[in-house]
Amino acid sequence: MTYRKSPQKAAARREWDRFVSSNQPVIASTGLPDSIFSSIDHFDNFLSHGCLDHHLDPRSFRVEALNSTQYDALVTLTESYFAAGYEWFTPVALRAADQENLAKRFAG
Repeated sequence: MTYRKSPQKAAARREWDRFVSSNQPVIASTGLPDSIFSSIDHFDNFLSHGCLDHHLDPRSFRVEALNSTQYDALVTLTESYFAAGYEWFTPVALRAADQENLAKRFAG
């Protein structure tokens, strides 16, 4: 018996890979570890907690480690993420003012 991904999971993976590829310059500007972009689940987890709370992260990277330029790139990337049609949730990793600005644009 072989294992096959469902068509929906395969399509979601291709969509995520396209998002990462098309946003590579801003991703590089964030200074975030590659592991955060290895899947949509990892990125969602990072935005939800400011770290990889539910996934293995040998570096124990936290959003607080970003300098102001990197943080601004993360805000830009997060805006692109929701603009690309990914489901809205409050990105707790971001400052309250940035959360509010994004909510005004993307929340329900």
